[in-house]
Amino acid sequence: MTAKRIFAGLFALITLLTLAGCTSPRLPEGRYSAAGRDDFALVNNDLIFLHITTPAENPSPFAFWDWAGGYSLSPEGVLTPDMETELLKKWSFYYSFRYEKNILKVIDKGEGRPVLSLILEAPARR
Repeated sequence: MTAKRIFAGLFALITLLTLAGCTSPRLPEGRYSAAGRDDFALVNNDLIFLHITTPAENPSPFAFWDWAGGYSLSPEGVLTPDMETELLKKWSFYYSFRYEKNILKVIDKGEGRPVLSLILEAPARR
């Protein structure tokens, strides 16, 4: 009987540790925006919608690039959209994303500095 309890406890501990290691960091939910700009990001659980100004080096008939889908967030704050390969190559050639303390920074890879700081808006009161 004691051996069964030891194995059951050990199994429960291994299961708990495995599940704890499976969670990945997530952004706080809400709307991230920049004052005076039309750029924004919307986050809901593990999904994100990005509405970012087209890079100056890549003029487009459209003023913004839009994308929605899943994402991953490293413990260091690097956000990687789960895009299809070709689209990811295009976006990641111009931009990278970093999250720090309720601010999502859009970094211009050509200049190596943030071009946008999208700040988490306070939730609207009902």
